[in-house]
Amino acid sequence: MTAFVSINYGEDRIRHQKVQLASGATVLDALRASAEVVLATDEGACGHRGSMVTAIDGVARDIDRGWIFYIFERGDSGWRIPREMADGVEASDGMRIGWRLYNFRELGPMAAEGPLWSSRCASKVRTCSRLF
Repeated sequence: MTAFVSINYGEDRIRHQKVQLASGATVLDALRASAEVVLATDEGACGHRGSMVTAIDGVARDIDRGWIFYIFERGDSGWRIPREMADGVEASDGMRIGWRLYNFRELGPMAAEGPLWSSRCASKVRTCSRLF
């Protein structure tokens, strides 16, 4: 199957790559097929279950920034952030996977923009003007 991986390193540097994956592959497998990855293994006692990405292509998380991932599957209306670690989310054919080095100190605890946001974006969030 084919998946599309985008990595937003910050500072307007974004890389895209199409990867081929075996059936049953995870979002983490897709990332590993497209980049050099450093992981912290499962630390259930410390709060996360599954492998946590700590660096991609030499760009490491720190006290203020961390790697978060989004997925956009066929039939979805937009990007979403799964509530599982990347090694617990199975990839699907045609899935778009976005990784972003997110600055929690500057942007807050909840990501309002998608994984491909950069300073060149015309708008951060698309909203519907319809009144319901």
